[in-house]
Amino acid sequence: MGKRQMNDLNNLVYFAKIVEHGSLSAAGNALGVAKSVLSQHLTKLEAELGVRLIQRSTRKVQVTELGLRYYERCLDVFREIDRANQVIDEARATPRGLVRMTCPINFCQMILAPVLADFMHANPDVEIFLETTNREVDLIAENFDLALNVSPRVRTSSQVVRSIPLPRHLLVASRDFVEKNGLPRKPEDLRGLPCVGGIQGIVGSGRQVWELVNADGETRSIVHRPRLLTEDLCVQKTATLAGCGIAELPPVFCRDELIDGSLVRLLPGWNLPEMHLHAVFAARDGLPGAVRSFIDYLSARLHQSVDDSSLGAMRMNMVPLSKVLLHPVLGIENSS
Repeated sequence: MGKRQMNDLNNLVYFAKIVEHGSLSAAGNALGVAKSVLSQHLTKLEAELGVRLIQRSTRKVQVTELGLRYYERCLDVFREIDRANQVIDEARATPRGLVRMTCPINFCQMILAPVLADFMHANPDVEIFLETTNREVDLIAENFDLALNVSPRVRTSSQVVRSIPLPRHLLVASRDFVEKNGLPRKPEDLRGLPCVGGIQGIVGSGRQVWELVNADGETRSIVHRPRLLTEDLCVQKTATLAGCGIAELPPVFCRDELIDGSLVRLLPGWNLPEMHLHAVFAARDGLPGAVRSFIDYLSARLHQSVDDSSLGAMRMNMVPLSKVLLHPVLGIENSS
């Protein structure tokens, strides 16, 4: 370009359209732009170049010889722009590059690990750096593309949050615990019973709350004080199986124990709040294709797991309690 300032690309586009359509009116109709606007851009372009590209009158326009040669060069420019855009489109269509992400430890072990492996197998050009942690990370300061968090409610964040539903947690206890303490028939029966729980969600003095709702929309808030506090679900389940108390566990984490009867689901007519996985990323625009593809892939797999969990819950509820609880003083009938 030498010392000449680069022309506005819009001026080149409008000029090319005028040449292609043979008049300002036809070009304006094709572009959805007023004829006067096209004339202004053409005049500006010719003034910047210092030459006449198109001879125009009230009836017609005539491209000059120099204008025709300039038009052919403009087409070369447009083709190069298309090639440049193809590079971006191909990069977005084929996930590639490094994805730096964080995820809670339990969620990673129970759900994310196989999903991550399948995603990487399907996308060999993607690399993953994964930090498993329960702490809240600063995406920008710590140079992460994505943070996964699990909670019942959408978290407030200055970043972009995509929430994906997860199966509701279940209240469970061991068979021995129920034989010793009795089977709760209503939410109020939970009060005073020993329990285990996570550190998150403490409302004060080590207390937590189970928010329960039934099919009729009735709600109950049951305050409890866990005798064991830990975010490690393996420890929670082990303590629950040992009869240390009631626990709130994800269904995928206790499905086998519910089926074989070593754990019992409590109050099946009452549900805990819906859980969500929150995928947090810094900005929606310019999100790397590999990150976007992984979020979409994870979302699809989790939606499937919610459906499968619902079917699994139906099967678990069909297990006769007589096969789980045989203690005569409970007066449990031979059906659920």
